[in-house]
Amino acid sequence: MPPKKRPTTKFSRKALLAALRQAGAPLRTKNIFGLFDADASLKKVIKSTLAQMVESGEIAMMGKSFGLLNSLPRVTGTLDVRRSGVGYLIPEDRRQKDLFIHPNNFGGAWPGDKVVAVIDTGRKKDSPEGRVIEVLERAAKELLVRVTRRINKDSHFCHPTDSRMPFYAVVDTSAIPTPEKGDILSVKPEEEQEKGLWRCTALRRLGEERDLATQELLVKTSYAIPEQFPAPALRQAEALPAEPAPTDWAQRNDLRKLDLVTIDGETAKDFDDAVYVERQENGYRLVVAIADVAHYVPEGSALDAEALARGNSYYFPLSVEPMFPEALSNGLCSLRPKVPRLAMVVDTPYSLDGEPGQPRLYNAVIMSQARLTYNQVQSALDGTPDQDTEPLLPMLRDAEELARIFMRRRTERGCLDFDIPEAQIRIVEDIISVHAGTRLFSHRLIEEFMIAANERVAEYLGARERVFPYRIHPQPDERKLETLRNLLAHTALVDRLPKDMDQKGLQQLTHAADGTDIEFLVNRLVLRTMMQAQYSPDNDGHYGLASEAYCHFTSPIRRYADLLVHRSLKRLLAGEPEKMGMEDLQGICEGLNSLERKAMEAEREIQKRSAILALEDRVGETMRGVISGVADFGFWVELLDMPVDGLVRLATLDDFFVFDPERQDLLGQRSGKTFAMGQTLDVVLEAVSLERVEINFTLP
Repeated sequence: MPPKKRPTTKFSRKALLAALRQAGAPLRTKNIFGLFDADASLKKVIKSTLAQMVESGEIAMMGKSFGLLNSLPRVTGTLDVRRSGVGYLIPEDRRQKDLFIHPNNFGGAWPGDKVVAVIDTGRKKDSPEGRVIEVLERAAKELLVRVTRRINKDSHFCHPTDSRMPFYAVVDTSAIPTPEKGDILSVKPEEEQEKGLWRCTALRRLGEERDLATQELLVKTSYAIPEQFPAPALRQAEALPAEPAPTDWAQRNDLRKLDLVTIDGETAKDFDDAVYVERQENGYRLVVAIADVAHYVPEGSALDAEALARGNSYYFPLSVEPMFPEALSNGLCSLRPKVPRLAMVVDTPYSLDGEPGQPRLYNAVIMSQARLTYNQVQSALDGTPDQDTEPLLPMLRDAEELARIFMRRRTERGCLDFDIPEAQIRIVEDIISVHAGTRLFSHRLIEEFMIAANERVAEYLGARERVFPYRIHPQPDERKLETLRNLLAHTALVDRLPKDMDQKGLQQLTHAADGTDIEFLVNRLVLRTMMQAQYSPDNDGHYGLASEAYCHFTSPIRRYADLLVHRSLKRLLAGEPEKMGMEDLQGICEGLNSLERKAMEAEREIQKRSAILALEDRVGETMRGVISGVADFGFWVELLDMPVDGLVRLATLDDFFVFDPERQDLLGQRSGKTFAMGQTLDVVLEAVSLERVEINFTLP
């Protein structure tokens, strides 16, 4: 007998929903065809119906499968969109893994939006995908757009400056001066008129796109960095005295006659730390005085609330968005020379080999004796003091001795010091230049004294079980360290790999590579194994500094975490209990960590944009660089004369290259040519793009 034919269900919307419900998981199109024994004609009907149901939100399309929304697991989080266009949902519940979201499945969400996504349960467990089904909160209240063309007197056709937002905008420009093609506008999104086209209202004109000032405003707006202080905070700042009153000096140690000095950059205005070193019979005395911001900013006040919301100051090539108004940051809390200032002091004796004695921590009134720059101090230490540094030379010599002792001690305990200079951006006669800043010993001197002061405060408060934010740096991930070992096993360091990849071992690696052809490679690879430093109410130590207890105390003008440490110390000195519990502090630390990441990302972006502006007139030039990263689609080259990198795409090379992730190199299958991290080579600047924030190279 022939097998009994299974009865075929007649296709309908209702029957399709029932089939998906019964399946309990997404079904591929071919499976749905099979359920209804579809011929060519019915297949067209089913495909059309599926598309309509996805559009109406009745079902979700996951890759090539379709499923019921209410039968799929959901996750809430933030949509992170990469420059390549692909996205990841960063779950609110950090115990969950990031979820891959294909650009076709963003569901109208924009980068940074808080969204709900469903997870495709039909895919492999090790590679799940999601689809955004609801936008809970827009990250961008303002959009930045580039004017493409004029439609009429008060209407312009634009597209977002962020290439990750693939739609267009018709902008009502009646409220601003008539913009020109290429201008950058800040606009308020009103509604999506049709798929891929938004109606917006112009809020302000930022300026011409190729102006560095416009690029700064663009980055500030993109990252929602505040540019104005609220009126209550400004009123509070304006009500403060121009100078400390003698009545404020009561119960404070008077250090006005001590030769404290500030040492900062040439353009600095907020001098929040002053130092003094004295050579004594059995060692040294180091006094670090920090501006007493907490004296002027009560907890819960308008100034305090705004400082917490900002988290830190934000630094740009042409401007600064400070954590506090200028009346404090550049005035009352700036340790200017020859004027009295309130400070908190860490006064510590050190032995001849740098061992700290019992520190004294106290409130003080000080008077900086000189405002010195790093270049001035370096010149003095090199034997050519000027009129400011000449009378202070004995103290500066003592400071140099103590700083070198501190450096040696930190090296001995396993401190990792990559000493990578910061990028500096300058404009001279409208010409932008980006270059690596010079690292002087005078920079290191101040860094060593600030590290020492931060350690003493963390130890002092920790021993007394106070509630304050530690600055912690977790140990590297074991898998990253193993990857590092495997990579270096293919280099000239194979015989010098340390037995243990701990602090001492990593330090030995970097020292072994010093002055060799692979110094760049080793430093970058070790740096990439490092975790992000962060704030925490729990002391987990600082791996990079090899410090058992560390906090941020030395910059309360520009970091809110430092202000919290100051307040905790002031309560301790006054014999008062803590006001904050560990859970409350944990929440604040998470917010500060997020704001710090925002500041770092904004700084990186303006550096890249500045470099693009600096390179626009150099397209076609041959430049020297070093390979700083390798991937299966190309490799990045960092220029030797400019701290910026660009991409060489494999598609531009006349060979087929295979990527080896273990060796971090690319091997040409026909030519046998290899491109590997740390390799120095010539490249040609092919193109730069402000729109995509990209620099592209080719080989000569």
